[in-house]
Amino acid sequence: MDEDVIADFKQFIVATVSQATAHIATKEDIANMATKEDIANMATKEDIAKLEQKIDDLDLKVDTISETLNDNLNDHEIRLTKLERAPA
Repeated sequence: MDEDVIADFKQFIVATVSQATAHIATKEDIANMATKEDIANMATKEDIAKLEQKIDDLDLKVDTISETLNDNLNDHEIRLTKLERAPA
């Protein structure tokens, strides 16, 4: 495995995570929705706060998963480099 393959693998993981989390609304999206009269009547400020907390929790989970994946990739990259240096 060379650096190009590892870079492609990292890009694949980032794209996969992005696609899986693309449907998650941002805080700004929720704030914009809350300004609309029909949404404001259905959702209370408490509901919006709960949604914001859930988004924060999801952000933390995505960050944790991403960090773990990067750590694993770096570990594999180091191990592969060591294997490539060993005489055949």
